[in-house]
Amino acid sequence: MARQPGPGMTGLSFQRPLDSRKHHSGPRRSGTPLLSQRAVPMMKAQRWATSRWSGYLVFLVVLLVTTLSALKASNPVAERLLTRSIGNQGAEVIAQVDQVMASVVRTLTAIDRSGHAACSAADLSLLRSELMRSKFTKDLGRLEGNDLACTTMLGVLPEPFVPKQRSIPFDGGLQLFWKAGLLLDPSTLGVVVRAKRSSLLIDLDAFGVPTSPGLNYVISLRDEPTPLVIGLDRHGLPGYIEAARVAGFEQGKRFCSARVPLCATVVQARPAEEHANRQAAWLLGSAGILLGSALGGLALLLHRRRTALSAQIRRALANGGFTVRYQPIMRLGEPPEIVSAEALIRWPDGPAPPDVFIAEAERCGVIGAITAFVLDTVLEDMRGLFEKLPDFRVAINISTPELLDGSLAATLQRLWPEGLGRHHVGFELTERSTAELQDILPQLERLRGQGHPIYIDDFGTGYSSLAQLQHLPVDYIKVDRSLLPGSARQRASLIPEILAIARRLEVGLVFEGLETREQAQLLEGVGQTIFAQGWYFGHPETPDKLQERLKPGTRRCE
Repeated sequence: MARQPGPGMTGLSFQRPLDSRKHHSGPRRSGTPLLSQRAVPMMKAQRWATSRWSGYLVFLVVLLVTTLSALKASNPVAERLLTRSIGNQGAEVIAQVDQVMASVVRTLTAIDRSGHAACSAADLSLLRSELMRSKFTKDLGRLEGNDLACTTMLGVLPEPFVPKQRSIPFDGGLQLFWKAGLLLDPSTLGVVVRAKRSSLLIDLDAFGVPTSPGLNYVISLRDEPTPLVIGLDRHGLPGYIEAARVAGFEQGKRFCSARVPLCATVVQARPAEEHANRQAAWLLGSAGILLGSALGGLALLLHRRRTALSAQIRRALANGGFTVRYQPIMRLGEPPEIVSAEALIRWPDGPAPPDVFIAEAERCGVIGAITAFVLDTVLEDMRGLFEKLPDFRVAINISTPELLDGSLAATLQRLWPEGLGRHHVGFELTERSTAELQDILPQLERLRGQGHPIYIDDFGTGYSSLAQLQHLPVDYIKVDRSLLPGSARQRASLIPEILAIARRLEVGLVFEGLETREQAQLLEGVGQTIFAQGWYFGHPETPDKLQERLKPGTRRCE
């Protein structure tokens, strides 16, 4: 169970101190010496220098100087940013080219293995199936010798098609046709790759990747000059365009694939330089502002370190600012009986409730110290009670970091008194923490092997599955209050499923958050032993009050 918020929140108020200076408003008496003409402005300057406004002015001057100094270096930074942007663009295009061609090779390899007769119904069905699976392919065909005999789009051709273009060999026997005319419209060109028995038409959209502002790219052959490259036509669609009409093509940066004979040329326009200049100005301006702010706010930073929540938590641990309260856990029946309790940490004079400062303690690495404090307090408060009631136990909340770094094991070894049974203290782990199942499983098994009962807290609010819980060494599941029925009408909703889970896992059930007699009665008639806690049975209380309730004849709740 998450450490519950307590009533110990205190408010902080601040009052501006009264000005101790007295302003004389009466007439100046005759004979009183006047200040010299030089002393008056000097005193005014000293008074202003010690005022808060002078600090603001110094802060602004430092901020302005550092920002302007940073902006002076914007030109070389803009050039480096533009070069990096071009490099990233080229790398993205080549990565896409390699991905497309790798998919092409896989598709051709798969259909080349077909045992069906070429262009038979079964063969065409196979080709169409592969076409549907390949997102970069526009058409697939079957070869007879060197001629194209059928395709998925046209079926069996009346006459085999003989390619007239020269092919470029690559990748172990494959052939690439750079600008092959399509069968339906020979004036429309495409990229065709052939294997031993198959032919594949690449969808030119496959080579498209997002571009940075002011950058464009075209794709061409690596080793052969060609007047046509793949780019965006005047309609913004991928296709073959004349390289001579691509602005900046000759000055563009060329990137080539190591696997296939294709290259990408990245070209830049004026907007690319403007974008790099704006980006450099923004980066350097931000750096200047941050540096100036850091210098001007150093004193504020020191103050904030002093008053930070994590520092207050450490001081509270060192100065005894925390306390522990105990909420009874009942075994339902007629009447209910106190069988255990949950230890809940409280910060009476603290600035935050438990759910906030516990999260901060986990973040800043002091959660182990908090658990050690709670354990030490429980052992001190309850040692006598444990000796009187051999079956009574107290549950303590723990977190995943304590299990992973070994701090909990070290704390137990250091604090556990000799001769006291380990079963008197159980450990609660939230369901959300079970995500690191493989990491925490050995530590949980070790704790349980020592005799400590293990609880999974807040069941129903996390993201662990039943399959995960089956592998955890768990003794009890604590059901979150959100799953508790509010009335008899809601009883059939989740309770039977929760009971079935408990029976399947062979674990006990503790329902949290009971606030009414009706809720308790709904759980009493389920036909199996149920434990519960909540304000209906008692608020978190001091160890003395809990022990008073546990005296013989008073353990039952009428």
